[in-house]
Amino acid sequence: MAQSLIQTAKNFGTEEQCLAYLEAMRWPDGIRCLKCGSDKVAKIITNETTRERTNRKGEIKEVRVPARRLYQCNNDGCRYQYSATTGTIFDKSHLPLAKWFMAVALIANAKKSVSAKQMQRDLGVNYRTAWFLDHRIREAMQDGTLGLFGGTVEVDATFVGGRFDPRRKRAAYDKQAVAGVMQRGTEDGPSKVKAFPVEREIKQVMTGIVQDHIAPGTDIMTDDHKAYISLGKSGWKHQIVSHSKEEWVRGQVHTQGIESFWSLFKRGLIGSFHSVSVKHLHRYLNEFSFRFNQRECEDLFALIIMNLAIGNALRYKALIAKTSSEQLVVEAKERYDAERDQENGDPQ
Repeated sequence: MAQSLIQTAKNFGTEEQCLAYLEAMRWPDGIRCLKCGSDKVAKIITNETTRERTNRKGEIKEVRVPARRLYQCNNDGCRYQYSATTGTIFDKSHLPLAKWFMAVALIANAKKSVSAKQMQRDLGVNYRTAWFLDHRIREAMQDGTLGLFGGTVEVDATFVGGRFDPRRKRAAYDKQAVAGVMQRGTEDGPSKVKAFPVEREIKQVMTGIVQDHIAPGTDIMTDDHKAYISLGKSGWKHQIVSHSKEEWVRGQVHTQGIESFWSLFKRGLIGSFHSVSVKHLHRYLNEFSFRFNQRECEDLFALIIMNLAIGNALRYKALIAKTSSEQLVVEAKERYDAERDQENGDPQ
């Protein structure tokens, strides 16, 4: 379970409390030098000071530099100085650790996630900071050790996003296909899910997805979409429910587990975010999958903090860089709008 907001405010309301927590997490057997591994270290407390900083308008302002708690290696030939945040995503961050920790608690506790606007209001930061913070935390919410799924696995795909058009059942140009695999729970553990964006031609990629994430010989449950036809010929025990014939359950054959996850994910997108870009969709899927898979974790807050501390930091330039997927969506939208104008008789 996640840590409550009251507990977070009480336990991590100051920089000192947050640093002590990171130190205990990084060095459970005592503080050691990050460079040489020596346990001969001395604590250094720097004085609070100010420094000049130039903003985007070219204006020079004095900013406060708070006192820092550092450690120095006393090993001859090393003398390396470091802190509990050195080498982590928190290093050189202008955001206080107390706000980082509260943001993690907010996202860990929110079943349908937290939008950047809500984070902005809750933390008292500007929108860009809240948006960047949200995505950096999502980047840390990844399950890298799930391995191949086995037992009984449900496989399904769905579409998210899209603009409403009364002439079409689905708005084709800006809907994104998403595939998912869910291993059903057993006495050994609860169900687990993996989800990821895929190309629009689901039939061409579905077999590859199953090969990458499901062990051979596994019982696979799908609906009767043509994308799954070849699975039974590729080494899996494939069973189908015919949704086209309004068959939803046949004994133990169904896809209701993965469909429930899609329902939760879509409610989160609509309720918390309203819409998300194709470029960042994989992080939202990671977040919802991670929270679902770790729902029985005794301390989800600590797990996310650990992932933030040991993982690679997501940089702002990488976050806002344009991708080929975004360009494809723009081109598809332009084609769609051109077709609509032509149908309406609008001049080109």
